[in-house]
Amino acid sequence: VCGIKVFLGASTGNMLVDNEEALDRIFSIRDIPVACHCEDETIIRRNAEAYREEYGDEINPAFHPLIRSREACYSSSFRAVERARKLGTRLHLLHLSTSDEMALLSPGLSPAGKLITGEVCVHHLWFDDSDYAVKGNLIKWNPAIKKSSDRESLRNAVKSGKVDIIATDHAPHTIEEKSNPYFTCPSGGPLVQHSLLMM
Repeated sequence: VCGIKVFLGASTGNMLVDNEEALDRIFSIRDIPVACHCEDETIIRRNAEAYREEYGDEINPAFHPLIRSREACYSSSFRAVERARKLGTRLHLLHLSTSDEMALLSPGLSPAGKLITGEVCVHHLWFDDSDYAVKGNLIKWNPAIKKSSDRESLRNAVKSGKVDIIATDHAPHTIEEKSNPYFTCPSGGPLVQHSLLMM
């Protein structure tokens, strides 16, 4: 086993771990890294309900970064880092999407010398929230694409060595699936074959 992946917020169905005792047990494993998709499920559900109440079931995809908000990302990433430092866990933060989360990473060291490493996805380096107006659900990923200032912060973190890996969140869906209304449209996109060209 090369590592353990933990969804701290649901991304595909209800696949998540939100039990504190179970998380402590997972984070107590010392031999292999724990890789976390960090989004706070409580914040996401609260935001989704508020937007659904105001706009109904067919909301604009531009609300995606407000539903799966920077607060949801940072809150979850901060708690994961806090737990990892307390328990001595080798933690890898997956799919970082906000400038706030960059403060949780250390610059300049080799990844082998870090207890906490992080990655960004190529689509978070390419798109920003203004692209929802044209691309809509086609760029609906979890975590959501955020502001241009976040994109620039992520790019700078790659250059400085704070971010250790550029990854893809390869979750392809058919054009028919991506054409569904926001709440029934799956998140994700085909990226493995595009990532080098995008970079």
